[in-house]
Amino acid sequence: MSFDLTIETAEQVAAAELAEAKAEAKRHLHDWMAAARRAAITDLPGQDLIYQAKEAEARAWLADPAPDPADYPLLSAEVGITAPDAAALAALWISLSADWRATAATLEALRMTVGAAIDTATTEAEIAAAIATLPEA
Repeated sequence: MSFDLTIETAEQVAAAELAEAKAEAKRHLHDWMAAARRAAITDLPGQDLIYQAKEAEARAWLADPAPDPADYPLLSAEVGITAPDAAALAALWISLSADWRATAATLEALRMTVGAAIDTATTEAEIAAAIATLPEA
């Protein structure tokens, strides 16, 4: 029978505690970011792909010198609901895409900045300070 008589040093214990604090902070950052993205776009499965397809159709519609509504099924399906005609709807979709990109850029910069601060933190206070930079929900 053998026994593991390994004794951790204070430095090893502190390093393990710091690693666990970083892991917990990363989980918090992930959860915060997921909630922020849900609030900024949607949490409907596949809806992000629909938005991408709408933007592509809108750009194609606006570039087409003689667009045939049959070639633009998403636009055709929504005309008269969200906007009175395809051109207005396409312009709206492009505007919404630009708004979302600006929001996404802000969120991504925040995610990367806070994540890097967590990664380079050498104390639990530095980790807490990084998490504290996240806006309230």
